Parts: sequence; C-alpha cells; structure tokens
Amino acid sequence: MSACAVASPLRCKPFGPKGEAAKQASGRDDSMSADLTDTVSQRFYSYRRSERKKSRLQRFLARECAHLLMATVGAFLNSRNAKLYLAFRPDSHFDFDRYPRFAEFFQFFAQGEGRANCGDLPRLYLLLLNIARVIREQVPGDMAEIGVYRGNTARILAEAARASGRRLYLFDTFSGFHARDLRGVDEAGVPGHFGDTSLEKVKAFVGTHGVEYIVGHFPDSLAQQLLPQQFSIVHLDCDLHDPMLAGLTFFYPRLSPGALLILHDYSSGHWSGACQAIDAFMADKPERLVLMPDKSGTAIMIKSPS
Repeated sequence: MSACAVASPLRCKPFGPKGEAAKQASGRDDSMSADLTDTVSQRFYSYRRSERKKSRLQRFLARECAHLLMATVGAFLNSRNAKLYLAFRPDSHFDFDRYPRFAEFFQFFAQGEGRANCGDLPRLYLLLLNIARVIREQVPGDMAEIGVYRGNTARILAEAARASGRRLYLFDTFSGFHARDLRGVDEAGVPGHFGDTSLEKVKAFVGTHGVEYIVGHFPDSLAQQLLPQQFSIVHLDCDLHDPMLAGLTFFYPRLSPGALLILHDYSSGHWSGACQAIDAFMADKPERLVLMPDKSGTAIMIKSPS
C-alpha cells in the first residue's frame, strides 16, 4: 500500500481518476461526494484520526504481555520452519481501532473455511486496506472474481460493491475444476476438486443484491452476460494455468487506472500453472507485482494510468 494511503486525508493525493474525471473515463457517473466516499471506505479501514478506545493502562498491559509472549513462544516458533508463527496485530487495528467492522468481516472470511482462513489474517487485512483505497479514491468500475468456491472473499467484495454502488460479477463452475483445464502443467489435477460447494449455498451466503453469478467454464461463460468495460477490483483465484491466463487476458485491459488486481496463490508453490500464466502475461506489461506474505502467496497489482 502506498504511503499516500495512510497519510492525512488532506494530504493524500488519489492515484486513480476521481469525481468528474471518473465520470468522463467510465462513461457513467460513478463518482460520489467526498463525504459519502469517505463514509463508505471507513467501513473497511478508517483513515480518520479516531479517539483511542483503550485506556493507556490497557494498552500498556497488552503491549507488555504481547512482548513477553513474543520473546518466548514467538521466538521459539518464528525461528523454525513450523506451520504456525506468531505475529503482532497491526498498530492501526489495536492502537487506533481503524477497522470498525473487523469482527464481522472476519466471520465472513472464516465461515466454512475456518481451518485455513482463521490463520490467514494478512490476506484479510490486505483485502480491507485495498478495498478502502479503491473506494476512497473513487476508482471507477465494477468488481469481479473468478474462483468463488464457498464465497468467503466474494462476501467481502459484495459488501464493498453494495456499499459503493457498484456491481460484483462472480465466475465459477460451482462444481470444482473443469476437466478441460487439467492439461500440461496442471495434468495431475483432479476433476471436481473444490467441488464441495454449490451455487445455491454461495447465493445464500453472499446474497444476490448487486451480485451477478455467471456459472460455467471460464472464458466460455462470458457469453452468458453482458459485462461492463471498466473494473475497479478483480480477484483471480483460479489455481490453474488456463483459467488464470484467460482471466488476465479478459480483465487486464478493462482495469481502470488505479484499479486493484488480486492474484491468489501466486507464490504458494502449490499452483505452478497459475504462477506460470501470471509471469507470462505480465512479462510485457508496465506494472510489476507486489508479493504478499499471506498463507497462499497472493500478489497484487495496481493498474498504471497509461
């Protein structure tokens, strides 16, 4: 995240087009008033200086206990190649309470996926911080996700889309891997893997207001829906080479300046097909990926102005 994103709102210069510029770039009025935009973005991360809710004594005792735990248990776990490690919660969260709906978003993130997502807080913080940035800077365009599975990240994106007056487009077979994609580097994959979900269950969890569900094999499923020409957030969680490459090919030219592209599993080591597709596609692009230290190696990209 840029230094601008954590600066005072009066000094923060937006990356993407805003206000009238956003309207001209998108061909429609995606702009909101500054006050409304600020209010919506603060549901995910609050840029405003807020009064600390914890007393000085509470913060002192929490810090001392945390430092003691980190110096003992943390030092033991973190110096080894253990599955778990111990980390501090961001200062912006504990000291300044800048995630007003964190408990609610955590429940969305963990529902049905608690064994994996409960321990993947860096990914959740990444989503909340960058969603707030896109909304605050009024980056024009709707949102999309390929690879919905049970809808954990889709639910968070749906909350953002509904709050900011956008639409969310969700692409998935909702029956697991398609056999057509299990070739080449991905030939060892199993058809139907990640099939323990359903369209009905995801709809019940994510909701239908402001959300379009496009069911089928991507990119063939694109024929089912007339899609907008601009997107502000795109999340690709395809796992495999062919759908990842197809997703990049379709969505990259439709990303607005300042838009957020999230690429899950890039550096996890488990999904080499997805990684190869991303590297090949990005080789001649002006942007560079920023690699995140979350559980499954997410990479993010901000679309350049040109």
